[in-house]
Amino acid sequence: MKRSRKSIDDIVPFSDSVDLTRVPLANSFLIERHKPALFDTPFHHHTSVEINYLQGCSMDYSFSGATAELRPDRIVVFWGALPHTVTRVSGDGRITNIYLSLGQFVRWGLPSHMVKAVLSGDVICSTGQDAMDALLMDRIYRERERSDPSWRRMHLAELDSRLRRLALEGWTTLLAAPRNDVDFKARSQEMRHVENMLSFISENFSIPISVDDIAAAANLSPARAGQIFRKIMTVGIKKHLTRTRMSHARMLLIETEAKISAVALDSGFASLSAFYEAFVKENGVAPAKFRSQSHRSNPFHAFRAQP
Repeated sequence: MKRSRKSIDDIVPFSDSVDLTRVPLANSFLIERHKPALFDTPFHHHTSVEINYLQGCSMDYSFSGATAELRPDRIVVFWGALPHTVTRVSGDGRITNIYLSLGQFVRWGLPSHMVKAVLSGDVICSTGQDAMDALLMDRIYRERERSDPSWRRMHLAELDSRLRRLALEGWTTLLAAPRNDVDFKARSQEMRHVENMLSFISENFSIPISVDDIAAAANLSPARAGQIFRKIMTVGIKKHLTRTRMSHARMLLIETEAKISAVALDSGFASLSAFYEAFVKENGVAPAKFRSQSHRSNPFHAFRAQP
């Protein structure tokens, strides 16, 4: 049976794919456990830091076409604002997912090289198996209904300690994102501003927004917003906005048969010419060539095509 790829009309708009159910309140976290499976939508994203722990199975995450292979019994950490989807599951096991607010992740004051790696878009993983990780995940999941502030502080402290140990032990980078090597220090107030700007970009980039709009979301002047954003994210607001749009555009080019003009519009570009110019600069090839070079089978669509 020949599979047909989806049209632009079949794709969930990016702004509608923001998963607010996986964004915890400040000074809290969310935890869930289930048998991993292909997503019900081609991709999703959420403005929280995600910690994954697989048991008895392995799986692949696709981040706009780039694949990270998650192996069992290892701690995996990444920033969920990057659009991602499950493309492969092997084995009959389970996954535990923990979601931390970006503000909480930064307020812990974790080693700067770890924070920079995660916020820059790296998917990092513990280098080996540690039996204590399974016990930690089991205990936090078992005690998930204990919402008393004292219990929440205890659980957060345990997660904080585990990430600090990961930073000390070192990690494997499953997927690396390019960045500049600059000093990474920021006050908590600055991080709250950046968190507001990142959330605004993640939720609104598919419509025409400007640097002024993004700065206003953090109640800052464009100049001050740009200064703070670059200090923390090591890249300018406009560059991050373009990269976010590019990530979505690559996803649509790989996952759909949408016309390139429709991809450009859905990715937030004001014109087709602006999209072509930005795409070639970012990816080195034109959109049509990128699509033709991305010959691969998508398990999500194969699954959906089954009778």
